[in-house]
Amino acid sequence: MSGTSSTTSQPKLKRGLSWFVVALGFLLGLFVLARFGMSWVPFGDHEPGWLLRWLTFVGIGLLGLGLLSGSTAAVRNPKRAGVIFLLFLPVTTFCLAYPESGFLVWHPDGSGWFETPLPLTAVGLTALFYVPFVPLLFLRHHRKQSVIGLAVAVLLVTAVFVSSRWTSVLLPPLAGFSAPFLLFGLFWLGTHKLGWPTPLQPRPRTMSRRVVALAITCGLVFCLDIMMTFGLSALGSSLFSGDCSGKGPITHPESPRHAVFTARAIFVGRSLEALIRTSGLRSLVVKDRNLGDWAIGVVRERFWGVPSRWPHLVLMTNFIYWQGETYFIDGSRENGLLSPVLPIVGARINCSRSRPVQDAIIDLRVLRQTPPAGGTRLIGYVRKPEVFTGVFERPSAPNFAADAKIEVTGPTGTKTITTDQTGVYELDGLPPGNYALQLAIPDNQVAGFFEDEGEPVKVHLESDGLVEHNFDLFWNGRIEGHVKEHSGKPAQVSVMLLSADGKQLPGYVNFFLQTNRDGFYQARKIPPGRYIVVINPNGPDDERPYGIQYYPSALRAQDARVLELGPGQQIEGIDFAVSRLVEHVVQVRVTGPNGSAAENAPVCVAYEHTKEYEPLAGINCLKSSDQNGMAIIHLYGNTRVRLFAEQYAYQEKLQVRHRSQTIESDANKTPDTIDLVLNSETKYPFPR
Repeated sequence: MSGTSSTTSQPKLKRGLSWFVVALGFLLGLFVLARFGMSWVPFGDHEPGWLLRWLTFVGIGLLGLGLLSGSTAAVRNPKRAGVIFLLFLPVTTFCLAYPESGFLVWHPDGSGWFETPLPLTAVGLTALFYVPFVPLLFLRHHRKQSVIGLAVAVLLVTAVFVSSRWTSVLLPPLAGFSAPFLLFGLFWLGTHKLGWPTPLQPRPRTMSRRVVALAITCGLVFCLDIMMTFGLSALGSSLFSGDCSGKGPITHPESPRHAVFTARAIFVGRSLEALIRTSGLRSLVVKDRNLGDWAIGVVRERFWGVPSRWPHLVLMTNFIYWQGETYFIDGSRENGLLSPVLPIVGARINCSRSRPVQDAIIDLRVLRQTPPAGGTRLIGYVRKPEVFTGVFERPSAPNFAADAKIEVTGPTGTKTITTDQTGVYELDGLPPGNYALQLAIPDNQVAGFFEDEGEPVKVHLESDGLVEHNFDLFWNGRIEGHVKEHSGKPAQVSVMLLSADGKQLPGYVNFFLQTNRDGFYQARKIPPGRYIVVINPNGPDDERPYGIQYYPSALRAQDARVLELGPGQQIEGIDFAVSRLVEHVVQVRVTGPNGSAAENAPVCVAYEHTKEYEPLAGINCLKSSDQNGMAIIHLYGNTRVRLFAEQYAYQEKLQVRHRSQTIESDANKTPDTIDLVLNSETKYPFPR
């Protein structure tokens, strides 16, 4: 009975393995075909190297087509599948390997270019690479002749490749790209020769049924390819984008792929980057599943770039989306063969005007109202002080200021205008020239993120031009004081303002500053809230030899005095008295694991009670080692310190950190000479 059971289970295991290989090849083919549909088509590319880009493009298409064709054929005819894989092998491999085969050649002026073998040379070497495979195909039926032919072919190929300068750059990609087709092809030919059962039993079909089956298969592959394209676009979403340094309002399409519309996010998701990385979006989406960096949106208002053939649903990527919020999208349709016709738009988080629709009041005004012909337009809004929200927090309704007064001075004199009920001001038909804008600002407020407070804003209008300038008002809360030594001498220290509630402070608040020559400091543009003040938060250094101290004289944040600041309030007299700490000189020698000197390795120190002390973040790095691995550092006071060295290197797409052991002691009792060995290694994804 056991023998019968084993005999019965073997065909099932073989058929199960065959189905697994079919599914694997089909999924890989769908993935590659989707990438092919998203790839840039090098039409009109006349730059040097255009042939290489075309070969790569064609190679990706052949790779996907070959995997799908072979895997589909394997369902009923493994022998035909093996032949298909081997037929696709040489051409596809050449198209993919040749563009990667070359050397970077440098000019005397420092520039360089990528030199590849001549096409005929590459074709010949590729053909020679596959010569030894020909005798292997006949090894079963003509064993003696095949062995002799194989030996001759190997000797010939070896002689040619040993003498060729292109061997080191051509052979690895040829071998790598050959592997998928070769493995799948040999597997299916092997199962056919061993008599394995086919995944599905072949049966005779008429020509019409074959045509129908082929059409249904192609339709299914096309539908699955579209689904894969949507999935790859969503999972590949990225918040990394260039900064356009204040892109102006949109008045016309920037390119054929430019898309401008509004849409409400009805479903949000996270990309691979957001799910894998340990900081940024990933740490926040765990707390709120309504936040993501891609979203499915319902189009509300179309301006251009959203074809009428598209449905109302659109996949929006490359931005921060909250489910249920409506967004103004200034984006770009995907590139490639298939993706441009699909409703997929990248919003480009920095280099665009994409934003929550409530913040796009100027964009919508400009797009909905045609400017007067032959005239200029000056437009903007005035926004009142608001509660700060971080970039990963749900957007709130803006507080625009109605009836705010602005003096506009230009070639024709001075004119006072006011914002309308939506908080927008607008002047059309001004003559070209230079203008100065002066907003009437309440005493307890200040205008501008980083501009000079209260100074007139200068703009230039050109003929038929559009200029936008917005006024953002902030509470001008201030905390100030002096830092002096006990002797009365001014002390030069770093001063940091922290939220007592652990909240992030806005970027427009100068919360980290240095005292001036008189020991005076002043933190400005502080919104209402609860705050604590600390000096030398990273500990003492050569320029600031004073210890960390929370106001008025505490070592820990929980013991600091909390300052309650109202809207536009000024708190004076937050003074510190400090003592200059005793200096201790330490000579540090940094070596690698093999004992060799480690050059340019930063030597870092973390003082007790600083935020770097427990995690050893490597922020307070005093000095880097010289070519002999030596560094002279200065420690201050008698508090506990942790001393270590680290060094970063880059390997392909990984950032590698080498770190030494940690020396912990009192600063004044640290040995005069220390040896640090870079004996640990940690790898991180290369920062984008």
